[in-house]
Amino acid sequence: MKHLLLLIFLLNYIFSFSQKISLNEIFNDGMVLQQKSKALIWGNATPTENIKISIQGKIFKTKADVKGNWTIVLKNLKPGGPFNMTTYCLNDSIQFNEVFVGEVWIAGGQSNMAFMLQNADNGKDEIAHANNKNIRFLMVPYKAFEGDKKRGDMNWRTATSENTASISAVAYFFVKDLQAKLNVPVGLICCYKGGSGADTWTSRASLLKKSELAGYVENYEKFNSTLNKEAYLASIKRYELESKSYNDSVKAGKTGLKKPSEPMGEQNYNRPAGLYNTMLKRIMPYTVKGTIWYQGEHNSNRAYLYRSLFPTMIEQWRTDFKNPKMPFLFVQLPSYANADAQNKAIWPELREAQLLTWQNVKNTGMAVTIDLGEKTNIHPTNKESVGKRLSAIALNTVYGVEIPFSGPIYSHVKFMDNKAILTFDYIYSGLMVDNGDLKGFSICGEDKKFVEAKAEIVNNQVIVTGDKIANPIAVRYGWANWTEANLKNNESFMASPFRTDNFELITQGAKAPVYK
Repeated sequence: MKHLLLLIFLLNYIFSFSQKISLNEIFNDGMVLQQKSKALIWGNATPTENIKISIQGKIFKTKADVKGNWTIVLKNLKPGGPFNMTTYCLNDSIQFNEVFVGEVWIAGGQSNMAFMLQNADNGKDEIAHANNKNIRFLMVPYKAFEGDKKRGDMNWRTATSENTASISAVAYFFVKDLQAKLNVPVGLICCYKGGSGADTWTSRASLLKKSELAGYVENYEKFNSTLNKEAYLASIKRYELESKSYNDSVKAGKTGLKKPSEPMGEQNYNRPAGLYNTMLKRIMPYTVKGTIWYQGEHNSNRAYLYRSLFPTMIEQWRTDFKNPKMPFLFVQLPSYANADAQNKAIWPELREAQLLTWQNVKNTGMAVTIDLGEKTNIHPTNKESVGKRLSAIALNTVYGVEIPFSGPIYSHVKFMDNKAILTFDYIYSGLMVDNGDLKGFSICGEDKKFVEAKAEIVNNQVIVTGDKIANPIAVRYGWANWTEANLKNNESFMASPFRTDNFELITQGAKAPVYK
């Protein structure tokens, strides 16, 4: 018995020393670490093992906990690269030979963020000339559910012609402009999925904390608990076959087809907290400077609820990435005529939710793109302008570069002499309109029925009048899914759509989805 116990002890002893040190999958050659920060590095090793990291002539130390988990904080790394970084313990070491230090941003959202550079205006030319070793990016592989098939890796890549075709066009143009202006390496973590809602990128706990959002979780979990698993899996197979047939037909040039809907359940990536758990958690809590975000289309039928959902998601991300003041810059939805089957003006309500988020949540920024939409294409191809507008916000509000970054934002209205006199912030050197008249303004009287209005710029204010509206009480601008609204400042930044009223909205009574 004593010999057996001794043998077990020796085997455990040998096994404990045979375990190797490892780092999280996000750490590999080509990575960019955030400068002027406390950059977190984490991984696993033998329990209670002493861990060291050497980089830039400095040594940082920590000790693994009783489960073998460890975290090291790299403080105040100088920008540049490539640097060598060695992680080591008593019996093992891992060396990276291409580690860069600079600025790191996450790109998140749905299909307009996922829209690939190869499909964007000027995209193929950008790809042909891409060769910037100071721009590095990582694609977080799409994973619908635990156990889903593997799609891609978590390797860092250089922005070269061989690598950039499938990168987010918006994110590429954003980091390209940022890198040129800041002259330091820039890293981009691409974490997005077409068709995804903000609720799938938010944790279950955060959704449950808000009474108006708890239904996302409660309704789904009640529905999921009643699902017949065999029937559900059979419906998944039917959906996959229908999707293949649909995609083949689209490639063949057929139009007017109805896209199959994926059945809700435990394999549906849009379940509450779905992509939060399968994608976002894989990169937490990598130290980043900020996030850029292009999303909202999926949530537009519950636009009023987005006023709570979007800030809740932002707060969650800031907590998870251990940066309560993390800059969060996002794109306001552009114009699009087919936003709603009944042509209800739901996108203006989503745009307003985005505007309110910028105005009420600190360290956020909003790029107005009302002029960049395409009437019947939900994926407009001018992504370069979107990326550059985001970079202007980052340069001014995050990096302190004194450049214009916003279009006119409605401030207040005064009604007098049958006119509405509108005042704006962010006019910079003045308000303007391109050739022709101001478009996109409507006005109403006590009946609350809006009619097209005449508008003109006078002394950097906008004067609005309407035929047969003797006593106007409210003005709206760009308040349609598709609008040719064209007010901007002399710096060519477009005015955000707005309303001066507080009338009840179309989506105001919409609650969390109920599944059947």
